[in-house]
Amino acid sequence: MPHALDLTPRPDDRNSEIWTAWTKLQENGVVSYEQDPERNLAVGEREDCTRFSRFCGFSGLVLDVGCGPQPWPAYLSGSASGTVFCGVDPLVGDKPGKYTRVRGLAEYLPFRRGVFSHVVFATTLDHFVSPHAALVEARRVLIPSGTIEVWLGQKAEDTPAPDKSHDWYDQLIKPAGAEDVFHMERLDEVAAINLFDSAGLQVVGKKSYQAGEYRTDNFFRLAAG
Repeated sequence: MPHALDLTPRPDDRNSEIWTAWTKLQENGVVSYEQDPERNLAVGEREDCTRFSRFCGFSGLVLDVGCGPQPWPAYLSGSASGTVFCGVDPLVGDKPGKYTRVRGLAEYLPFRRGVFSHVVFATTLDHFVSPHAALVEARRVLIPSGTIEVWLGQKAEDTPAPDKSHDWYDQLIKPAGAEDVFHMERLDEVAAINLFDSAGLQVVGKKSYQAGEYRTDNFFRLAAG
């Protein structure tokens, strides 16, 4: 792994069933990134990424939690001059990136307290074993005046199944304990706000955009309560 530091912890409970399920979801994610990066990674010119970047208004030192393996997430563009980015993700390191990245886990951020001006979760919060632990860790590494920005995609309950799926998708296996082949547990707006509250965070800004007939993109700005 020549392109990132590996700071992944080895806690005792990583051998539990839930971590086994998460590992399988990571493997499924790699397949989707390789087979259809435009739909599954924040790459290229995308209106949703531009909207999120504008919402966040990044400046100072920014931590992207679950940044993905791509060299540069599109939603990090358009930030203030002098902004410095750092990414953390269990899949980084095999290929070079355009900013500092470390291999690690959201539930065990390898940074000291009170470092970052922004911590961002861009469609990643529902991929973690413990979103609560990830948010508590984000709050820990945030400076007192800092904010956490969350992009949460929400599918309508009546979303129809596609008429036809890609062959690579049909071969993915949903592990026991996961909601689907990519997510541990999907979060709707109500569940997300309850989660934020449980982590000692309050919503100080929010915008929602319709992203197709059956999907809504919810952007949240959080601060320590």
